[in-house]
Amino acid sequence: MINKLKPVIVLTAITTIISLLLIVTHAFTYVDTSNMITDKLMSACIEAMGEGEFEIVSDWKAEGYAIDKPENIEKMIKKSDGTISFEIITNGYSKKGIDVLITMNGDGSIKAISVVSLGETPGLGTKVQNKDFLLQYSGKTEEVELVKHAPSADNEVQAVTGATYSSTGVTEAINIALSVYPELGIQN
Repeated sequence: MINKLKPVIVLTAITTIISLLLIVTHAFTYVDTSNMITDKLMSACIEAMGEGEFEIVSDWKAEGYAIDKPENIEKMIKKSDGTISFEIITNGYSKKGIDVLITMNGDGSIKAISVVSLGETPGLGTKVQNKDFLLQYSGKTEEVELVKHAPSADNEVQAVTGATYSSTGVTEAINIALSVYPELGIQN
């Protein structure tokens, strides 16, 4: 009986030791990037705001803003010239598949959008990173409505054909930025 249990006991011991080693390794090597500007985020910052010094605003109220960071905003990034961008992650076809940086003008309108990362279907959902699609949002000041036809109103943008979920995710991120910016209490 003992000879039959030896392999099971040895295998259990080995997997337990390996699991413990993985846990210890993770604890020593894990880097929390929640208050860091990663390489991808830095590229998006430069694309949307231009070259400069960037910082993550961690305590919004301490910085003089009227509200605390809402849960639907991943990060607020401030450029040395005062330009503000929001990193927002939304659902597209895949859950949390759209990570965009939305830069605001001082008047509360959309200045620029840069894609930090996309976990969408290649060739379909990834089309939302095309400049022609993203430029439709520039200058928008009120909630944007996504339409499947050519836009007929100022607050409408045309969805990417075949990428409705992804287009909806980008539009959701834009609408979050447009609703949060006025709440900051920035005086123009």
